[in-house]
Amino acid sequence: MPLNPLATASQREVEDRALALLQRPELERARTIATLLWQNVAAWPSRDQADRFANMIDEYLFHHAMRAANGDANFPLVASFMKPPHHWFGRAVPGSRWAGDSPDFIYRTIPIAHGGRYEIRGTATCAVPPTVNYSLMADNTAAPVTLALLDSLAMDIAADGSFIITVDETPTEGRRNHIQTRPGAEFLMCRDALGDWLTQSANTLTVTRLNPDGGPKDEADMARHAAKIAIDGLYYTYYCTQSGAGQAPNDIRPPMSSGAFGGMATQWGTKGNICLEDDAAIIIRCNAAGAAFRNLTLTDAFHMSIEYWRRTSSLNMLQMAPDEDGDFTFVIAHRDPGVHNWLDTGGLKRTIFGQRWQAFPPEGSGIAPWMTARLVRFADLKRELSDGVQQIDAEGRQEQLKLRQAGFLRRYVDN
Repeated sequence: MPLNPLATASQREVEDRALALLQRPELERARTIATLLWQNVAAWPSRDQADRFANMIDEYLFHHAMRAANGDANFPLVASFMKPPHHWFGRAVPGSRWAGDSPDFIYRTIPIAHGGRYEIRGTATCAVPPTVNYSLMADNTAAPVTLALLDSLAMDIAADGSFIITVDETPTEGRRNHIQTRPGAEFLMCRDALGDWLTQSANTLTVTRLNPDGGPKDEADMARHAAKIAIDGLYYTYYCTQSGAGQAPNDIRPPMSSGAFGGMATQWGTKGNICLEDDAAIIIRCNAAGAAFRNLTLTDAFHMSIEYWRRTSSLNMLQMAPDEDGDFTFVIAHRDPGVHNWLDTGGLKRTIFGQRWQAFPPEGSGIAPWMTARLVRFADLKRELSDGVQQIDAEGRQEQLKLRQAGFLRRYVDN
């Protein structure tokens, strides 16, 4: 297997800083406040999932510690986060999932400052590279603000898969691989969208600031920044959670663009509040709408992904099977319904459903995303599903799960 592009010296450096930040009094105080505020709003509504609360707080704090540990725009690094707890390089690394993580995305940050000049060099690491979004984000924790967006589908990429992205305050002026900064810019969020977990991997990325200005941030500055964004970010995190959990039970809203509320402007999505009794299931129907990347996910009451490395709590466009008519049917249920596209709740009676469509062709597909959902009795599934829905037997399910785990583990090969 080729070297893992995520297992870098920069990654280990940022993790070391973040682990050190967790021990500081600023982060201990932030943990106390975050725990209290979340308990005040979620203790009763999420009482059936109280055993998942402590891990959510742990990951929430480490998420913001990672962002602060790689928050020096004068000495930028490339670091991945938004991961479940894992073990590599001989040590245990806490999880850093937050507000509806996608099992198919490799999330990386690069700190950016307006007035700085940066050069980002990348190279594809697989035969069919993933689509990638590079979003320039503002320093506003009340709600994420995307200042600029570069889509890999619109970039110039050399025949060998290499590319250079320039980032500074000058206008784009026809440069396809350029991002113009704005006042308030804080970091670049890079999202590699993996479809085939077994063959696709993230691009290599390195960054250089071409006009360094001043010395590096010290640990105290990073700790103050981590504590601030952890507390400030609670309110938007709560919104993200309630935008699904706050809806009427089993009501999935129509798809809409994500750009209006801080998501990727090139992405459409939908959410729903799934509440299933033991004998119930939900049948989802949707189209592809010409999107090169799509996925459906279930998260818990705290908007954390549900053990997707060992169950089908998410499916992307390569993992899902189309119906005979070319559209797609999924079943959300606590038990295996015997259909290929099973969204496994992990036994949680209440989950948050999400689907995204992204990487549309530049000229547009001319087809809008649509979705329908209906609640049925589990015992009635055979009668309720059309004949064109792909089935799966127990042996096929075990193979499906085996491939998921193998693909997931590829992300944590430590070279």
